[in-house]
Amino acid sequence: MANKAGRLRNIKISGTKASLTAEETTATGNISYQITNADKRVLDYSETITVKDDGSATSEDYTLNRLNGTVTFTGTDTRTITIDGYYLPMTTAAYAHEDSINVACDILDVSAYGDTNKDKIAGLIGAEGSLSQFNIVDTTYEDDLQARLPVVLEVRDEEDDTVIDRMWVLLNSVEMSAAIGSPQDMVVSWSSKDEMLRW
Repeated sequence: MANKAGRLRNIKISGTKASLTAEETTATGNISYQITNADKRVLDYSETITVKDDGSATSEDYTLNRLNGTVTFTGTDTRTITIDGYYLPMTTAAYAHEDSINVACDILDVSAYGDTNKDKIAGLIGAEGSLSQFNIVDTTYEDDLQARLPVVLEVRDEEDDTVIDRMWVLLNSVEMSAAIGSPQDMVVSWSSKDEMLRW
């Protein structure tokens, strides 16, 4: 594995939702349909998303991935899929200078009476971490924390733009610090909620 400079990290956070109307998708094998416009692929967590086939709400069963704007069907019928609803624009955390991510899996003990060795299975997976940025006159993080709603965090490497980590997170705290010999600093801590995606 090649070494990578920390300066190549690109951190994005979701902003205020915006509406989608008849947003076009691109098909893969007549099974998976992804929103064509890459800037509109993160769909709002709580709003209703309507999947339409040739202008009418589809009656087929499908799976919707809100983190990458993908609709997946089981059959391979030919369709013209569009999406109505709300998406979350992703904005670079311009003043961020440090971040950490810890992805972990709960290991569950399922040993039974009479076992001579511990038996364990993998449980739930989750992540937590923090983001440090130089303080600016912006209440985005405080507003998101007080709203108690999940936001989307995206981490990618500018040299290898094909590897992206994207996840729903809840903000745990927003801490401000200052010292006379350094700029004001804001540390935002978070924990994952629901799905995490890597591709």
